[in-house]
Amino acid sequence: MTSPGFARPEGPKAGTIATEFTAVAYPNPFAESFAINVKTSMESPINVKVYDMTGRLLESREVAVSDAETLAIGERYPSGVYNVIVTQGDEAKTLRVIKR
Repeated sequence: MTSPGFARPEGPKAGTIATEFTAVAYPNPFAESFAINVKTSMESPINVKVYDMTGRLLESREVAVSDAETLAIGERYPSGVYNVIVTQGDEAKTLRVIKR
């Protein structure tokens, strides 16, 4: 119980396992294509979705974690700014990339 105006931080719930999930797009900005470096403690595939700034889905892929860095994403995109959503299970990261 806490007093009004005070919050008590909560730690991980009992019985849950902490997971590591990070995703970084590189190079950024990019001229031809970019890849994604994913660090995760899970083995399940990752989903990569790329949207333009109007919200239109340009590309959607499901790949093994080990294959994410070998993807060449954005080769046919015009110059502009793109939102990339990388998901794995309940984890999600939103990245913004720029094509010159």
